[in-house]
Amino acid sequence: MGLPIFNIGGLASGLDTAAMIDALVEVEKIPVQQLEARQADYQAKDSAWQTISTRFSAIRSALDAVDSESDLNKLITAASSDDTIVTASPTGAADPGSITFTVDALAAKHQVASDTNFSGGDALVGAGTFTITKGGSDYVVTATGSTTLNGMAQEINGLDIGVTASVISVDGTNSKLVLSADDSGAANTFTTSSTIASLNSTSVVQQGSDAQLTVGSGPGALTITRATNTITDLVAGVTIDVKQTSASPLTVTVARDLDATTEKVSGLVTAINSALSTLADYTRYDVTTDTAGVLAGDSAARDLAFQLRSALSSVVNEQSGEYAVPSAIGISLNRSGTFDFNETKLREALEADWSAVAGLFTVSGSAVDSRLSYVTKTSATVDGAYEVVVTQAASQAEVTGSDYFTWFFDRSFDVTYGTTTTTVNIPAWASINAAVDQINSDLDAAGITAVRASIEDLGGGDSGIKLATTGYGSAESFIVEAGAPFGLAGTYTGTDVAGTIGGQAATGTGQRLVANAGDPSGIQVNVTATAAEISGAGGSLSLGDVFISSGMMGALDGLLDEAEGAGGKISRARDLWQAQIDAAEDRIETLLDRIDRKEALLVKQFAALESAMSTLSSQAAWLAAQLGSTSSGQSAG
Repeated sequence: MGLPIFNIGGLASGLDTAAMIDALVEVEKIPVQQLEARQADYQAKDSAWQTISTRFSAIRSALDAVDSESDLNKLITAASSDDTIVTASPTGAADPGSITFTVDALAAKHQVASDTNFSGGDALVGAGTFTITKGGSDYVVTATGSTTLNGMAQEINGLDIGVTASVISVDGTNSKLVLSADDSGAANTFTTSSTIASLNSTSVVQQGSDAQLTVGSGPGALTITRATNTITDLVAGVTIDVKQTSASPLTVTVARDLDATTEKVSGLVTAINSALSTLADYTRYDVTTDTAGVLAGDSAARDLAFQLRSALSSVVNEQSGEYAVPSAIGISLNRSGTFDFNETKLREALEADWSAVAGLFTVSGSAVDSRLSYVTKTSATVDGAYEVVVTQAASQAEVTGSDYFTWFFDRSFDVTYGTTTTTVNIPAWASINAAVDQINSDLDAAGITAVRASIEDLGGGDSGIKLATTGYGSAESFIVEAGAPFGLAGTYTGTDVAGTIGGQAATGTGQRLVANAGDPSGIQVNVTATAAEISGAGGSLSLGDVFISSGMMGALDGLLDEAEGAGGKISRARDLWQAQIDAAEDRIETLLDRIDRKEALLVKQFAALESAMSTLSSQAAWLAAQLGSTSSGQSAG
């Protein structure tokens, strides 16, 4: 390395000092070379983890297309029996089925044209007002003596009311003002009137109308109207485009897209196999050649491979019957540690029992007792079967009044729900039916829709007014003012369901019961059992098991959550090796700085040596000369 120090290169000593310095510096560089080798190894490990991260990202992308039942339900085909009349295309999740109908009419945009012919767009229309009536409102444009037909069209367009005006040349000589609704449908029709003589008369060129379909025939036939020919809400997840009317019925059929589903699952298995092959290559050790992969002995990499295999092969859905394990649908682990995929087997399983296959793929929960239904779970929930026992039923806030009888004068009372209070007015001589209708009407007027009045049979031919919240639980409460008639006065609050899930304490909110701890932690179920049913069971009613399965996709999703992102296994592994790389870099810089100083010192020391030897050589020469001179003098004498 270059140094700003003069090097005399052994002129005095005869030594190759530059080579000696280089040799000494090379010895000092040995620790640096060792650190650089370690750093290269660390970088190779970090690069390997970066590749693993890419493989797992590919799994995530493939998984996102099939990780929920909703995603699977989007993999559909939609077909019309006559594409010349109606076309159908999938746009979202849909259930298989078909609908048959006739197309009676197409939707059309309302259009009118001026009866007067004009010489062109530059023709003057005359002074006055032009009014468009649309949706019950009048929109007025005022023209002056200098307003042209083009100017009138621009003024109308400036109203921005969903009506567009244009000047149309009819035959090269005559032009008309044409107004067209921006949107089709009967609701978008409009009329015109004017005090301008040239525009006071218009004719309907095209009547605005709705598309009309008829489902079925006879007295029970359904008539369906839409404002547009593109219908998105007739069949969920399917867009139907109506092109022309039909004389006979046609059918739109929605079916599972087995090709797309198989392709998506195949893509996922391929992505998983790619990750497993990469992990196997990086963690391998070949005894015969004594060679190892860059991550041989890395427990984090081995764990990821094990978890990937486990996620796709260990799932068992107890509710799926014949298709309870991945191998039953064509996904099986082979001897090489990757997965074989039998497309035909999956297709046959999808055709035979779509729900069972979907249950194996995705998160699912089920219960046998109709009073118990699965809602959701969390990542903390362990798959399995958990008994649900309820000790208290959820109830509405409610009150049933006394036997109702008519009053000969008006009665009124206040009802409070939340922060809203309203007065209910029952007119004199009102029947119980009229009283209930009046209460609900007054509550609705105040925005209190969560409290409803109804008639309750009290037995013995007696009936009373019942007030109850539509919701359940302790959060539901209302107050009927003290002194209210009909036996309704008081404050009323609902109760929350109480019980356990899998033997663990659970929290009730209305009819929702949520497990707090243990393996069932995070499970949410809905319980509709009544207080009478719980009482009849001695105060503790078992509703049987709720069955929870994360499915293959849920298991993979959980694994990817642990592996990816900040704080994930891959990120932590990369952070470890990056820290080692940085530490080695810092140490190398420190050693190189020390070597620079050492080299400078060696150059200085050898330069001093050469200088000293040069001086000594000069002195030796002088002494030799002096001695020679002395010797010569003595000889002459």
